[in-house]
Amino acid sequence: MNENCFTIIFSTFLFLLSLLPPVYLRYLPFRTILAPKERRRLLQGYVFIFFAELAASLLLFSFGVLTYSFHTFKIFYIFFGFLPYFLLNLCLIRPYAAQHIFILGMQCILSSAVSTLTMLLVLPFTGESAFFDCFAAYCALHLTIYLAVLPVVQPFFRQIFLRFSTISTDRFWLYICPLPLLMLAHDVYFSTSAEVLAIRYLFPRVLLFVSGAFIALAAWRGLDYVLQQAATTERNLALLTRMNSIGEYTRTLQEKQARLAIVRHDLRHNAQMLADLISRGEDDAAMQLVQRMSEQIDATRVEHFAGNPLIDAALSVYVRQARQKDIAVEAKIDLPFSFIAEVDLSLVLCNLFENAIHAEEKEPMSERAIRLVARRKGASLFLSIENRRSTPVLLAANGLPKSRDSLPGHGYGTRSLLLFAKKYGAEFFTEQKDGWFSILLHVPQVERMEK
Repeated sequence: MNENCFTIIFSTFLFLLSLLPPVYLRYLPFRTILAPKERRRLLQGYVFIFFAELAASLLLFSFGVLTYSFHTFKIFYIFFGFLPYFLLNLCLIRPYAAQHIFILGMQCILSSAVSTLTMLLVLPFTGESAFFDCFAAYCALHLTIYLAVLPVVQPFFRQIFLRFSTISTDRFWLYICPLPLLMLAHDVYFSTSAEVLAIRYLFPRVLLFVSGAFIALAAWRGLDYVLQQAATTERNLALLTRMNSIGEYTRTLQEKQARLAIVRHDLRHNAQMLADLISRGEDDAAMQLVQRMSEQIDATRVEHFAGNPLIDAALSVYVRQARQKDIAVEAKIDLPFSFIAEVDLSLVLCNLFENAIHAEEKEPMSERAIRLVARRKGASLFLSIENRRSTPVLLAANGLPKSRDSLPGHGYGTRSLLLFAKKYGAEFFTEQKDGWFSILLHVPQVERMEK
C-alpha cells in the first residue's frame, strides 16, 4: 500500500512538473514588458498553482473521487494543466488577450509533438497495455525532451512580440490568434478517450506540427513584411519632415538676409547720425544708437550648432521651435563635416528632439529644458539628448518610451532610433535620473562611415 501511495505521489509530481516548461514558454514572450514586481507576483502564482494542483490531485486520488489512471491524467493534461496558468497570465499580463491565446495555441501544438515523440520512444518497450505502469518514466522522459527542445524554440517565443513591438499589431493578433487552437480542436476531442492514441494518430499529429510550424513562419514573415513597410513609410514621412525643416531653415535664412539688407541700407544714415551726436557731445543718445545698431546686426546673425550642414540645419529648426515654447536648449555638437550616416542621424535627431519638445510642454514653464551633446571619441560617436521629466517615463519592451499609437505620427522618434541602430550597429539605452530623462546613443567605427 505504501509503495502504491509513493508511486501515485511520485508520478503525479513528475506529471505536474512536466507541465512547467510549457508554462515558461507562455510567460517568455511577455517577460521583458513586466516590471520586477509583476514578475514576482507571477512566480508566486505559478508556485501556488503547482502545489495546489498537486495537493488537490492527491486528495482526489486518496478519497477515490478520481481513479488513478491514464485517462485521468489525460484530462488533467488537456484542461487543468493549462487552464489555471493561462488564466493567471491573462489576469496579470494585460492587455494582451489575443497574444495570450495565440501563444497558448502554438505552445499546445509543440506540446502535442513532444508528447507524441515521447510516446513513440516509450511504447516499443512497454506496449499499450502496460504503458501506464511506466507512466513515471514517460513523464521524466517528456520533461527531458521538452527541456532539450526549449533552446530551439525560445527565439520564436521570446521575440514574436518583442521584435514587432514598434508597430501596432493588435488587429493582426486578433485575427490570427484562434487558428492554432482551432487546429488543435480535432486532436483534443479524440485525445480525451482512455486509449493510447499516439501511434494510431501519428500521421495527423505530424501534420498538426507541420501546420503549426507554417503558422509560426507565416506570422513571423508576415509581421516582418509589415515592419519593413512601416519602416519605409516612416522613412518617407521622416524625409518629408526633413524637407519641411530645410524649407523652414531656408525661410529663416531669407528673413535674416532681408534684415541684413535693411541694416546695410540704414548703415550710412545711422553712421551720420552717430557722428552728429558725438560732435554735439550727446553721449547717451550716441550709446543708445550704437546699442540699437548692435541689436539690428545681431538679428541678422544665423546661429550654428554643428559643423555638419545637414545636422546644423535640422537642429536650427527644432531649437527655434523649442525656444518659442519657452524651453531652454543647450547644444554641444562635435561631428564630422561630412559622413555617410549624416542623413539618417539627422532624421533621428529631428524625431528625438521633437519628442523631447512634446514631453517638455507638459512640464512647468520654469522647469523646461533640453540638453543635446554629440561628440567623437576615438573611432566612436557618442550622442545624448536629455529633457526634464518630473514623472517616470513608461518604457516598452525595446527599452524606449512607449508610443501612444492613438496620436498621429507619434512614436516615429523611437522607431527611427531602432532602425538607425540596426543599420549602423549602434547601441542605445535610456536613463531616468535627477529629474532628467536621457536617451544615449553610441555609434561605433565612425571613421569607416566618413565620406
